[in-house]
Amino acid sequence: MLKHLARWRLGSQLLKASATSVRQASKSASGGNSSTGSEESPKKFVNPFAQAAPVTTNDQIAETKEDRDKRLKVLQLEADIAHQEGRRVPAFEFFQDHHWQHVLSLPTKSARIKYYAFLWQIEMKKASEQRKKAQRAEDTEKRIAEMRKEREENTHIIYGLGHTSMFLRIYDTTINHWQNNRLTRAMQFAPKMVLDCSYDEHMNNREASYAAKQLMLCFAENRLNDEPFDLHYCNAQMDSRCMQSLQRYIPTMHNPEFPMNVHQQCFTELFPKQNLVYLTPHCREDLVTYNPDDIYVVGAMVDTMNNEPLSLAKAKRLGLRMARLPLDRYLQWSSGSGKSLTLNQMINIMLDLKKTGDWEAALKHVPRRKVIENEFQQRREKDHWGTGTRARKLNMRIDHLLDFEEDRRQASSFATPQKVRQRREGMEFQLDTWATGKQKKKQRQN
Repeated sequence: MLKHLARWRLGSQLLKASATSVRQASKSASGGNSSTGSEESPKKFVNPFAQAAPVTTNDQIAETKEDRDKRLKVLQLEADIAHQEGRRVPAFEFFQDHHWQHVLSLPTKSARIKYYAFLWQIEMKKASEQRKKAQRAEDTEKRIAEMRKEREENTHIIYGLGHTSMFLRIYDTTINHWQNNRLTRAMQFAPKMVLDCSYDEHMNNREASYAAKQLMLCFAENRLNDEPFDLHYCNAQMDSRCMQSLQRYIPTMHNPEFPMNVHQQCFTELFPKQNLVYLTPHCREDLVTYNPDDIYVVGAMVDTMNNEPLSLAKAKRLGLRMARLPLDRYLQWSSGSGKSLTLNQMINIMLDLKKTGDWEAALKHVPRRKVIENEFQQRREKDHWGTGTRARKLNMRIDHLLDFEEDRRQASSFATPQKVRQRREGMEFQLDTWATGKQKKKQRQN
């Protein structure tokens, strides 16, 4: 325990020393800059709701590579000691380079602790999956051993899956090759579609990771379609956060045989401008029909924080045609729901629009929680439910009809057969007491 405490104190002292050196260097740099000119620069208006690009401060400029390496070693020592003490921190071998880069960018210790806990949960999930995988492998080996033993004991032919069968087993690799071949055919004959990946500087780390996941889903759902697009990922900077996350999702994206078009050039350099149409929700012109000769461009941006019309500004700057999906014409949005769609939903909408040409069928990919069903559809569902209710009321049982074969004529489908008239006690008709109330008095007295 004393050994761990001594290492912890040493790490905290080194971290404080590196922080003080960085502060002193930043003060000296700011003092030199202030001595050059006494005039203050005018204040510039900044939109508080905008998520601009990360601004490099004097601390980041003054921090050299040696100071950064020194601070990284201290943080690694901090994580290793916390893991040895049994805290929610993953093992040192779990950390990768992009993890340490994110740890270096965190400003406070509490933020580092939260990030360590997040990585620890990922490590625990991976360990649990590995244990389950090992258990499944062990069960599979036992089952195969039992099957072999059964085959040795039984001299007859055994039919079924895993035995003598007329069916051919199709492996996952075969399905992947078939779907990749379909994408290769789409590169030759299918219409093209562009995903603009130039908005990485306008997104924070979480938004960039969400954008990478949506780009991966775009590729997967486009590959599953019977008539896929020829997707092109343009303006892709491989050192950006979004593309690094996408490369973790699709490790084979840079292989020459993999059917994925990733370009560092702009789409205006690859395709003629007169065929490009930028799909942006901020313009005023609706997309009425799908034109297979046009190449539609979708901005690969997750704007949960930054709602500025960046795609509109870029389309105007490049001199491209613009259009938006006619969402307000065909859908009634519920209160409190945003009109934003994910990238994979946009791809699915365009795929169905290309196939059917019907906006109502294409816009079924919009989540139902965001829209209000129209009155006609509600009435139709209500009538359908009412018809089902009436059908349930008309259900009849005929089992009792089979039990009373003698009184079949008197039996009904809704009730058991009864005699037409039955004699009941106290129901004889008496003329002298009729309509006088005497009979009721006698019954009360009795």
